[in-house]
Amino acid sequence: MSVAAAERWLPGDRLPDVRLRDGAGAALTLHAEFAGRPLWLAVPSDEVAAEALPAPPAEVLALCLGPAAYPNTPAGWQALAAEPRWLAGLGRDVLWLADANLRLLNASALPVASAPLPPADEAALAPAQIRRIAPVLQIPNVFEAEFCAELIRHLDVDCQGGDASGVLVLEGGEQRFQLDPTVKQRRESFPRDPALDARMHERLLRRALPEIARVYQFNVARRDPFKLLAYPQDAGYFRAHRDNETPDVAYRRFALSVNLNAGDYEGGEFRYPEFGPHRFSPATGSALVFSCSLLHEVLPVRSGTRYAMTTFLA
Repeated sequence: MSVAAAERWLPGDRLPDVRLRDGAGAALTLHAEFAGRPLWLAVPSDEVAAEALPAPPAEVLALCLGPAAYPNTPAGWQALAAEPRWLAGLGRDVLWLADANLRLLNASALPVASAPLPPADEAALAPAQIRRIAPVLQIPNVFEAEFCAELIRHLDVDCQGGDASGVLVLEGGEQRFQLDPTVKQRRESFPRDPALDARMHERLLRRALPEIARVYQFNVARRDPFKLLAYPQDAGYFRAHRDNETPDVAYRRFALSVNLNAGDYEGGEFRYPEFGPHRFSPATGSALVFSCSLLHEVLPVRSGTRYAMTTFLA
């Protein structure tokens, strides 16, 4: 999926690929040439603005983009020409910071008083950890923090906190709903506001589905209804299970869960016991995507309330 050319891209969007040209006319492509390191992408409105760009730090690749390659950019900048309709998605007189996965993080108006800096380098996992880590895709910033807060309020207020989450059991050839604290305890609700539902769907189209297609080579054609979840202190957990073991859900291929309030609770991590002891706790607005065939659990919440959104993809 690529965002419509007339639409402005937002923090959390991964940039679509584009062919670029340098001052000598040599062609480059964004994804092939510039992935793997943090990026500055400056879109000055003219040569004067291009000449006033700040010096980039050593760990950042800096691209000065325009309808033509500006001739006198400061040291450290690569001046490149971009297709105007693609360029319009970034805006004008703006400096974007993008991560190594070409995902937009934030923007500053040019000229900048304080240029955006990438996050500090993360420590690499030890080889012994990597050998047993679960094959889970983590997608940052699928939902904005403000949107996460809206969804929490919607669950707590408009949905009256949701209903106790139960399980379906098969008795006498018929399915029956029942509460089973040996399996899970949480509260949940389908969204009751069509506008919020539509916004969640649009965010998945922009930010999650293209990444799933890229990483897993799988094009999502079906989505279960969204559910908003609350895992309360001392009463929130989901024991180890798989998401596609019974005939009614055998069509499911991937589970997607967005964390809505990281830092407001303790516990509540995902764990994949077939792949070692590692625990996964995404940042606010970030998603975990994993095969429904993987054994997984949500560990008990020790304090606070963990809020999340979940759905299943096929």
